[in-house]
Amino acid sequence: MTSPAHTLLDVSHVSHLSQPSNHAPSSRDSIETPPVPMCPIGHEVDPAQQAHDSEPEEAREPRRPAFATYLTLTRYGPPGLYYHGQRQPRGDGDPESFDVWVCSPIECLAATHDERGDNHGLLLRFKPPYGGWRQWAMPLRLLKGSGEELRGELLDMGVRINPDAHKWLNKWLAQSAPEDKVIAATRVGWHTLEGGRAFVMPRRTIARGELARRVSFQSEFASHDDYATAGTLEGWRDNIGQLCSGNPLMVLAVSTALAGPLLYLTHRQAAGIHLVGDSSNGKTTLLEVAASVWGAPDFKRTWRATGNGLEGIAAALSDTALVLDEIGEADGREIGATIYALGNGVGKARASRNGTARRPHRWRIAVLSSGERTLAAHMSAAGKRPHAGQAVRLLDIPAKRKHGAFDHLHRLDDGRAFADHLKSEVTRHYGRVGPAFIEKLVSEERDLAGEVDRFAQIPGFEATRPLQGRAAKALALIGLAGELAAEYGLVGWKQGEAMAAAVDAFQAWAAEQGGARTEHEQILANVFGFIERHGDARFSNVDADPAHGPVVHNRAGWWRDDADGRAFLFNREGLNEALGGFDLKRGTEALEVAGWIVERESAARSIRIYINGTRRRVYVIRPAESEEIQA
Repeated sequence: MTSPAHTLLDVSHVSHLSQPSNHAPSSRDSIETPPVPMCPIGHEVDPAQQAHDSEPEEAREPRRPAFATYLTLTRYGPPGLYYHGQRQPRGDGDPESFDVWVCSPIECLAATHDERGDNHGLLLRFKPPYGGWRQWAMPLRLLKGSGEELRGELLDMGVRINPDAHKWLNKWLAQSAPEDKVIAATRVGWHTLEGGRAFVMPRRTIARGELARRVSFQSEFASHDDYATAGTLEGWRDNIGQLCSGNPLMVLAVSTALAGPLLYLTHRQAAGIHLVGDSSNGKTTLLEVAASVWGAPDFKRTWRATGNGLEGIAAALSDTALVLDEIGEADGREIGATIYALGNGVGKARASRNGTARRPHRWRIAVLSSGERTLAAHMSAAGKRPHAGQAVRLLDIPAKRKHGAFDHLHRLDDGRAFADHLKSEVTRHYGRVGPAFIEKLVSEERDLAGEVDRFAQIPGFEATRPLQGRAAKALALIGLAGELAAEYGLVGWKQGEAMAAAVDAFQAWAAEQGGARTEHEQILANVFGFIERHGDARFSNVDADPAHGPVVHNRAGWWRDDADGRAFLFNREGLNEALGGFDLKRGTEALEVAGWIVERESAARSIRIYINGTRRRVYVIRPAESEEIQA
């Protein structure tokens, strides 16, 4: 009886561990051999048949020296990759054959490299003893040195390796030269290729037609995958998605998780919301429901990480979602810079070991966060001044509804019972909605960027300031993601609910923020407020006789009146304090643009004048009251 599985292969798949044959390679053996031409694996071995074949079958004598892979038991030993070699004995004897079991079956399908022609690798395919066939795009750089990192990754994925013959595994990989080539994507997310766009994930590529075969994810850490799955798409929709209906914050949270793939398609870099509410009100449950769009419950992270750590996580989750619980665990001194980095989509520039610049992490990401305090309050508690740019990169949304974070309990007794039910369901159904959403998006031909602009103009998103307009567009994008998911039939809520939830969130954000101020507006408000508080106590009439006037402690400057009203002559220290943390150059620029600096020298925004016989440099400022600068 002869099985087709006994054909010789150059590259193959995983089986079970075995000992090498009696012939071991000589330390003198250094034969460089080309690989045997690759043959495709025809079929998976039937376990029942393999158990029945208790005796190894005869196989044709391989040419030597060469590598070959067998999928069933042979006369050389168990299934796997073998090195069939020859050694020259001492004297004039004939060459002696030897056979070494290298590892369980493994096959090289294609050569890989990225879009720039860098990051070369090999697309490997194998079958662990337990489970189905697996693939990994292995970076060739793992062959450096002894290849320990490479073997560690293969062992983690189930490949059994002969510890006494690992040099033959390295040699086989180094010699493998498959004819097929694929693009190696080194990050998750959208990639534009000739013929269309593809969305690359660690274990699958989502694209139209044959394009999916032309690109594969390549990573040094093949055994780790954030995008785990369980249950079914229908199970998620029926047991979780339908419970979102009637709960605007749940719809908003899931829509935010789905907004990640839309960023590239709408020419945006990030969108983020921060749910703010009391402890144990259901915020974390909302995050767990949103995380189930992409993966298991541990897809949700916490803020307890350094900025560098979050950069790495964001890069690994590019074009999907970063779900972060409890902002109170973050370092308030660093979180402002972290928010900017997450919103800008690029990490810090770093040097490699040899001093050359390494490419920084890059990503596009939707951020969903929660905490008991707003971003501004957390930063202020650490002595840091929040900026308007941070406020619109991570929008503070109040998470206070009828039943904690919920409105409609779908016949459950109370908010806690509803949250507990959801927590149970997200452990049974997860990781299905996000990929299904992308499968629809790869064929989407509408102008989604135009759709965001159109939705941002609907009633409820009215914006009177530039930063409000940015917030409206971010929430319109989130609303669009939820509407598309409903249109595609992936979620259990009705069309219209997602955009209504986004509008509701915008109005709640605007009410809490009082209308987010630009840095320019903050500077004017800071100076105006300083004058309101200290105008009578820390300033005095510039023309008054100091011997007869009131004593001014901790002087910030002087004042004088003219036909246009009162002007305040700030000294440098006083103006620095009044700016509230903005540097002097940025502050005086804003004051000048607003027309508040009423006297200046040609090369400066200040003047030199004599005060009580001493020449002093002062900044002459006359505020203009308006609603825009009121605190």
